[in-house]
Amino acid sequence: MVSNKNNFHRNNSIGQIFTPNYVAEFMVRNIATLVLESKMNLQRLKVLEPSAGEGIFLKHFLQNKFSNIHAYEMDLSLKENLLDLFPTVKLEFKNFLDSSIADKYDIIIGNPPYLGQNYNAAVFQEYVRKYPICEKFFVGNMDLFYYFIHMGIEKLNPGGFLSFITTNYWITKSQKTGIKYLKPHILNECFLVQYIDLSNLKIFEDARGQHNCIFVLQKKSSQEKINKTNKDIQIIQTLGKNEGQHKQDSLNNLIFQDLIHNNHSSSIRKYTSATTNEDLELDSSWNLLYSKDVKVVVDKIENYCKDNGNISKLNDLFIIRNGLILINDSVFILKEGKELKFENNQLYIQIKGEYFKLNEFERNRLKKAYKSKSIIPYGYLNEDYAGYILYFNKNEFGNQSENKRNHLLEKKYPSLTKYLKQFEDELRETLINAKENPHDLYYPRRGSFIRKTERDSKEILVDLEPLYEQNQKIFFKYISTKNIFGFTADPYYATSDTYFLWPKSCEKSINYPFILAYLNSSIVSFLYKAKNIIIKRSKTKLEYGLPIPNIKNFITEEKSKIINLIENLVVSLIGDINSNPSKKAYNDKHNIQRTIDSLFFQLFDLDVKNISKLLEN
Repeated sequence: MVSNKNNFHRNNSIGQIFTPNYVAEFMVRNIATLVLESKMNLQRLKVLEPSAGEGIFLKHFLQNKFSNIHAYEMDLSLKENLLDLFPTVKLEFKNFLDSSIADKYDIIIGNPPYLGQNYNAAVFQEYVRKYPICEKFFVGNMDLFYYFIHMGIEKLNPGGFLSFITTNYWITKSQKTGIKYLKPHILNECFLVQYIDLSNLKIFEDARGQHNCIFVLQKKSSQEKINKTNKDIQIIQTLGKNEGQHKQDSLNNLIFQDLIHNNHSSSIRKYTSATTNEDLELDSSWNLLYSKDVKVVVDKIENYCKDNGNISKLNDLFIIRNGLILINDSVFILKEGKELKFENNQLYIQIKGEYFKLNEFERNRLKKAYKSKSIIPYGYLNEDYAGYILYFNKNEFGNQSENKRNHLLEKKYPSLTKYLKQFEDELRETLINAKENPHDLYYPRRGSFIRKTERDSKEILVDLEPLYEQNQKIFFKYISTKNIFGFTADPYYATSDTYFLWPKSCEKSINYPFILAYLNSSIVSFLYKAKNIIIKRSKTKLEYGLPIPNIKNFITEEKSKIINLIENLVVSLIGDINSNPSKKAYNDKHNIQRTIDSLFFQLFDLDVKNISKLLEN
């Protein structure tokens, strides 16, 4: 939806947000340039605007000598004005998704409506009932503009161009998300020929999701499909920063004027992505902002991560799982001075206003619970715990029936089970709503066991309590843009906002000091940027994107000495942090980290100045 009125919302129920004039002007001129480069005749092309709004795209189409223009708009309050302003445009006042895919176009351009399915389920259900394109491509956790891309692809002529401005989340989403049908449809039918990153600019005032982009698709011909033709992807990055809205509008205008007139500017970076169309995967995040000079460094790093010719990834060494996912944190995490009271070396729990003494068995079932904020590189803040997790282990009484197991539990832990009985109805209701066993009200929902595949492909269930208690363990925050990996061999229980790295094979085969140093190093910081690794609840990018070095590839005596030195420094660092687990203690060790980083650059034969320059860009 578009308008001269910068960023003005008209109708949130249909995802209507108007586009600034400077954006529409650039998008139309940009397509005109691509069309001329393709030696297509502007005046003979059929042009479509699927969400006309007040007609700002239509105005720029006409100014750039496009003539055969068709547009849709479902907001009838805009009808009279559009008909008056654009008498030569074929206008239809209905939902674009209700149009026929038999009508083909050479150019489709605009700003499709933005509406998330998660919060607008009724709208999506209605669309699935009414429009065949929506029924065909519906998937949970999608956005309304996905349908516009699907329909646009269906209506494009071979060689034709589609250009939309949208949020960029669909680019970075991977498997098990709403891109299930979108990316395969794009890759099977089109080339992604241009990607314009606007994530550093605030284009739409007050709109949710300000990480915007403009992308251009070109429909493949039948011969290009047969030949499996590949194409490069042109990248344009806008490097301006978010300001107050008045300053932001002026800054945006200047940047887009430079784009329109192809001026050189410190706020614009243009290059060919090292990722080509054949590199794009159907169900993975697309790392488009990946320049060829960055790829050279990544290739050099990954060369030391090969095992029998294949690059080892984090997923090859570890199973990555959340910490303890409880039925209800506020029930299962007990706090001193509230649910718990320490007195004369005894521990008491409050039940309905009275305190009951816990026996020795019960005291042992209370584990210090840590949130992800406690994690620091190489360790954690020991005193920064959230409370005590009430943690019962399903394995404790063997293969008993549910009723027998619960009976034995209540007998051995009378006060703790009596405490939980207070919340029995709500705990059971939560489990029922989640389609889980309501008899499991005493136990964590997830995070207490993992399924591990043995070498003979047999799956086994692994009890994690012994690992939480004494084994070496690496953990990190489940939402983070930085590579901060904690470590301990002491008892450590964490909630669901923490991920643990559990070894896939024998723990003895993992060199924890070296792996931990690598994960916290500047090299991995560089890889996070280069490969767009961001932990936002989903760990997929980290699992499948982060290469892990193979020590066997460092074959010289000098490199063996470097590895030994890194390991010794990390062991020393872990010891110091464990003896004084505070942020200040870790910050005091930053010189050791700098030394470790320097050693890694030597190990991988990397030029630190070159990497610093690449990170700057």
